[in-house]
Amino acid sequence: MGKFFGNLEALQNLVNTNGLVGNWSEITNAHKFSTNDGGVLLWYPSTKTLQCQGRGPSKSTIQKLINSIDENGIVTESATVAHVTTSEVFVVYGHDETSRDQLELILGKLGIAPFILAKIGGQGLTLIEALDKQVGQNGAASAGIVLLTPDDMGYSLRQGESALKHRARQNVILEMGMLLSKLGRTHTIILVKGDLERPSDTDGIIYLSYQKHIKECLVALAKRLEAIGYKIDHKKALEAAS
Repeated sequence: MGKFFGNLEALQNLVNTNGLVGNWSEITNAHKFSTNDGGVLLWYPSTKTLQCQGRGPSKSTIQKLINSIDENGIVTESATVAHVTTSEVFVVYGHDETSRDQLELILGKLGIAPFILAKIGGQGLTLIEALDKQVGQNGAASAGIVLLTPDDMGYSLRQGESALKHRARQNVILEMGMLLSKLGRTHTIILVKGDLERPSDTDGIIYLSYQKHIKECLVALAKRLEAIGYKIDHKKALEAAS
């Protein structure tokens, strides 16, 4: 048993950082995270109490996570992750080149090199081929950022035209799935612009939202990158937000 005085999003980020895979749900007076192998983390917002339950190998990881939080509810140094050995991230985007350019500028100010296929002449590769080559253990990118922007419109035939919603492009959804498969949820950051339909199979994944400019979610983006292991200069982060 332990205490956590942050908000739910901060706890979800901490769970992701520790490599735990599962789903969040709400039960009476608590938020529940259930791992795929039977481990359970319970957080009671009213009392800030954390509890470890369940079974499986991830139960011990959950307990270690709880143990890494001190009596003031602050994560200790023992919970930090090792720095990644690359400064590159793979960027997936649709038709919104303005958002892409905003992200490229921000990452550059943070000292992180975005791999954007269109900006390097393609190298004779399709985006999927480049993703397969650049991402993962043998690739240059240890993390991926997906820009879900309202480029398309669509609706379910069952619901009819009244259910028309903005959607990200289908190829972006496919590439997002590939990133999640190769890197996992902890190393895949998904930025969502405006109000658009999100794939139902991605429920439980943390999205970072913005309306007009990526600077709106810069603080959360920097925290996610730092949690993955990228060295973030917080002074530069403040400059990028200005």
